[in-house]
Amino acid sequence: MNEFEFISWLRQVLDRPVGRTGVAVGIGDDMAVIDLPGGKVLLGSDMVIENIHFTFPDAKPEEVGHKALGRCLSDCAAMAGEPVAAIVSVARPPEMPVEILKGVFQGMMQLADRFGCPIVGGDTSHSEKGLVLDVCLLGKCQRNEPTLRRGAKAGDYLYVTGTLGGSILGKHLRFEPKIEQGLWIAEHLPVHAMIDISDGLSSDLGHMCAESRCGAELFSHAVEAAISVDARKLSAKTGKEAMDYAINDGEDFELLAAIGISPSELPDLPENVRLLPIGRIVEESGILMIYPTGRRVEIQAGGYRHF
Repeated sequence: MNEFEFISWLRQVLDRPVGRTGVAVGIGDDMAVIDLPGGKVLLGSDMVIENIHFTFPDAKPEEVGHKALGRCLSDCAAMAGEPVAAIVSVARPPEMPVEILKGVFQGMMQLADRFGCPIVGGDTSHSEKGLVLDVCLLGKCQRNEPTLRRGAKAGDYLYVTGTLGGSILGKHLRFEPKIEQGLWIAEHLPVHAMIDISDGLSSDLGHMCAESRCGAELFSHAVEAAISVDARKLSAKTGKEAMDYAINDGEDFELLAAIGISPSELPDLPENVRLLPIGRIVEESGILMIYPTGRRVEIQAGGYRHF
């Protein structure tokens, strides 16, 4: 049983209260949505584990903290939400100098201050095999309805908010959560579904299609235009196609949105919002790469899986 099969099992076991106890959206999206008298509340969590999501000394302590909170903020951005507060639990190996841990929290606090998301509590413990950080984020949707993974419709165009691939060269530690971009998209465009690219485009587009019960076509020339400089650097070093990095690399933390207008119909975008068209939603299941010659190749999910 792989990671996503296990999550599917959890949904069957845990999702029974949905719709009866104020839980509007449970397992299966970037964050849960809870209906409260004052409005919709977003709730989500993410773990960052040494030697899986980062390694010392390749990563600076402040970068580890940035990543730990930033992952949750990216989930909030995908829901078109605004962060409210976070709690952080940490398990520290006994041999780790406390100065490193202080640096980690300084990195988190710098990002928290920028996005108005105070860290208000958590828990501490020890770890035998490396640093573990577990961040839980509370968010809100006051300016718009939360944007879910489900809802994509045949005819929607697929857009990403930045270039893809090669995050291992540094972006995975220094990415910018797209909170403002997610809010702008939800407020100004007919967005029907959105997800952040954390597991890789092929995997996360697959999640969107599965939840929306649809398929997708990626246009090879458009995806080629969205390949990052770092993906091309890796390609030159390893000989692996840069397209493979763009499609399958995780931790880009860009937003992938299904929007009901074509690129030619997009309004003028603010300076901080970038939308690169890469494909469209179709009724048929599966994900296909469409080449200018007309060749159609099925894309299998190739992003990162934890088990």
